[in-house]
Amino acid sequence: MPETSASGGAYYLDPELYDAIYADVVADIAPHVALVRGAGGAALELCCGNGRLLIPTLEAGLACDGLDYDPNMLASLRAKLAARGLRTTVLQADMRDFSPRERYALIAIPFNSFLHNLTQGDQLATLRCCRHHLAPGGRVVITAFHPSAEKLLEWSGVEKFSRELPWRDGLVRIWDRADDDRVEQIRRMTRRIEFTDAHGKVTRRESMKFDLRYIYKPEMELLLNVAGFPRYEARPAFADYRDASSLAGDRPLQEGDNVAWTAWGD
Repeated sequence: MPETSASGGAYYLDPELYDAIYADVVADIAPHVALVRGAGGAALELCCGNGRLLIPTLEAGLACDGLDYDPNMLASLRAKLAARGLRTTVLQADMRDFSPRERYALIAIPFNSFLHNLTQGDQLATLRCCRHHLAPGGRVVITAFHPSAEKLLEWSGVEKFSRELPWRDGLVRIWDRADDDRVEQIRRMTRRIEFTDAHGKVTRRESMKFDLRYIYKPEMELLLNVAGFPRYEARPAFADYRDASSLAGDRPLQEGDNVAWTAWGD
């Protein structure tokens, strides 16, 4: 019964683990496909991982390149693409400093991935790099949660059972603990995962740690201004990544929302 830990510079070392614990994250798939469909030109997904969003986009007959920092995730992505007969450009690079061959009408950073920039310097580097690689009239779309004071206090410092999901002939169970530095706006996540067989016996245990730096609306607006984006908007995307019926519609932003930030390069 192996037990491993992923921390430090690596977010996910095991693509299979990613597929297991995010199998129920579905609410952003259709909106992401629609976003790429309306790009009006070449599209790039940053932090594409092993294709949770990129593969449905390509299966919809749309063109979209992918970029990620983790070679293991990209190896898994390439294997999935080959198995499905799909082709696209896949780049291994850091979102703070990448150099694709073309400029894009759309650069998307979905599923809180922008929050892995843990300093304002990192945030600005990512935004400026994205702006530099936009085609005229192009836009960046970032989807990330807006912090909720109530949720920060509820989850901080205590391990809580998150959920269980079917996996092969058994289940995968997930516990999360969030330790928050509310001065630096850093959320340090510790995740504990158990796999069971059909009889309920634990067959595998995993643990992992990762950090996020959450961003408030006025701060994000300032970051976009400093990074050189003259025009931007923020709209609520959906309340829950695991509930495809939770699309927010046309209403004002609320704390705790998953926010779709759109910033135009000119």
